[in-house]
Amino acid sequence: MRGEGIPIDDSLIIDLYFERSEQAIAETQTKYGKLCGKIASGILTRPEDAEEAVSSSYLKLWNAIPPKRPESLCGYLCRIVRNTALNLYDTLRRRSCEELYGELADVLSDNISSDEKMDSREITRHLNEFLHSCNKKNRDIFTGRYYFNMSLRDIAQGMGMTETAVKTRLCRIRADLKKYLAENGVCV
Repeated sequence: MRGEGIPIDDSLIIDLYFERSEQAIAETQTKYGKLCGKIASGILTRPEDAEEAVSSSYLKLWNAIPPKRPESLCGYLCRIVRNTALNLYDTLRRRSCEELYGELADVLSDNISSDEKMDSREITRHLNEFLHSCNKKNRDIFTGRYYFNMSLRDIAQGMGMTETAVKTRLCRIRADLKKYLAENGVCV
């Protein structure tokens, strides 16, 4: 048995994986847990997401060894953690974007027939004109949410407002935008 605090050699950890010993994951976590956490935290902002990515990575490593026998356990594990964190980041970002598109769905209606639809440059021009007509605070809130994909909490903190106030303003801005676009023949 090894002494406490002395890391086990990578080849011995890999042997534990080949023996299907659960001790392999424990040894991997002891030796590389901090490094894995640092890699995942560099990609994912929320600690619980980084923790999820690291845990998923250990399972992926467990499923990959055997049959693989990596030359560098550290390098192999780091690549798994990095890819897992990036995939989770993409998934979370996609979900967040879908939520944002859902908020704007009433404003930018899909009910317009193809011959009535404007090209995206024309819609962008109208959107920019609308934003220029807004006061700075409303413009910053709208662009923070829909351009920079900021959370309501982050916008509220940055603007010195409550989340409820930000939500209310966004609802009013969307209503004003919908009215503006309808007046300009963009949406029916």
